[in-house]
This record gives sequence, C-alpha cells and structure tokens, in this order.
Amino acid sequence: MKCRRPALIVLFLVCLLAAPATSRAEATTHYWLARPLPPTANLTVERGFPYGWTRNGTSPIHHGVDIVNRLNTPVLAAANGTVYYAGNDAERMFGPSPDFYGNLVVIQHDIAAPDGSAVYTLYGHLNGITVQTGQRVGQGQIIGGVGKTGIAVWYHLHFEVRVGSGDDYNATRNPELWYAPRPGTATLIGRIVDANGGLAMGIRFTLSIRNSIYPGWTYADPGIHNDPTYSENFAVGDLPAGCYYLRVRNGHGGYAYAKQVCLKSGETVFLEVQLAP
Repeated sequence: MKCRRPALIVLFLVCLLAAPATSRAEATTHYWLARPLPPTANLTVERGFPYGWTRNGTSPIHHGVDIVNRLNTPVLAAANGTVYYAGNDAERMFGPSPDFYGNLVVIQHDIAAPDGSAVYTLYGHLNGITVQTGQRVGQGQIIGGVGKTGIAVWYHLHFEVRVGSGDDYNATRNPELWYAPRPGTATLIGRIVDANGGLAMGIRFTLSIRNSIYPGWTYADPGIHNDPTYSENFAVGDLPAGCYYLRVRNGHGGYAYAKQVCLKSGETVFLEVQLAP
C-alpha cells in the first residue's frame, strides 16, 4: 500500500502578552488510512461531539468520531488488513458495557504505528455486516452499512483508531490524525496549555472565519490518549483553507487567547498556545 505523507507544517504560537515568535518546520504525518465512507457520502465529522469530549459531562468520553449518514450508507475498510472481529458487542465487549457499539467490525491493518505497535480500526453502530472474523479485506472494500445499533440514537458511523490492542477501549487515538485533509481543506492539530504550562483539559475554543464559526473543545480528561507524535489535546480536520481567529475566552468577558492562524489547502498545521493568566 502506498502511504501518503504530506508535510506537516509546525506553527508555534505562544503567549498572548507579547508578540510571539512564529516558526515553521516540516515533519512527517501518518496519514495512512482512507476515509471509511464513499466520496458520495457525508464525510464531515460531527463537531459538537469530537474525539475526547464528554458534552460537558453528559456523555461518556468520546473515543472516536461520529459521521452522520443515511441508513445503510456503505461503510468501507480504511486500509488493507484482516477482520479481527465482526459481530455484535453484546457477545464480546469492546466498549465500557455490553451492546455499546451494537453491530461492529474491527480490522487489524497491515501497517504499524510510528512506535511499531499494531493498528486497528473500529466501525460501530452498523445496521448490517458484510464480512466475517478472520477475513482479508482491501482498502475501500464494503464491510457493512451505517445504522443506529448499540447506544446510537440516530444513523451514523462511529469510527475509531486503536493502537496496540483491538480489544482495549482505552487504546484509542484521534482518527483525524490518521487520514489526510480533503481537497481545499486543512487539518489543525494543537496543544492548549494553561499559564503554568499544563495541558488545559475540557476547554472550549472557537475558530472563526468570515461568517462561519467552528466550535471546538480540548480533550476533556487526561486519561484520553493523545498521539505521541504530537502530544496534542485537540484536532480539527477538514477546515476550509483560509485565515481563522482562534479564541479562548477567560470567563471574565475577555480572552485568554486570541490569534489569527492561516491554513492552506492540504496543510496540516500544529499550534501550541499558552493561555494568559
């Protein structure tokens, strides 16, 4: 399989109180997966419930991304591999409780993570499954259809990347770090840290451009795994190219951080921002 390795543009933005130095350097991404849905489907991740978020404590911490589509929209293998499990998790648990994902497929891929660990993808809440445990699959092969089984309340695909173990609910990584941005868009990866340099967990931020606002949240709990390549606490994929203002409010009517960041088509931009006291 030919791996896509677009350049990662590293942009460090530090400290609101003084004009920050900005540096850019190339690094290697691991965009080794394809989208788990056909190009004609909706490919946009639900931004109100991103990886690592809990909806302010009203939901279990999210270990993947959700992509809303119609019933039985084809679900595709994200890369070549072997079906690790195909069935219902009422019989074998892959989440925090039985029948959490409903009908699901887990694939062990032929690729390894940057640290050499095995890479798995999980496809949850399926209406139907078209593959069997132990079966070889190719990237783009149909493995099932979108449904709302398990705890799902509407039709969508729940998609996870797990590193090191296909069974471990706590082995997940943010899927948006594993597939390239769509044409005309960019991926924003970052670390928001507090005034003391610690990761700021469960922080709401906004990305605004012209007449559009994209809300986001940092990971809600330090127990959710970030990627060792970035040590990030948020990622937003498929942002239309352009210049955005990234803002974090301070709770006193002002901003703990506000800075413009410009994204070019195809770029992956990493930001590290430190909040003002």
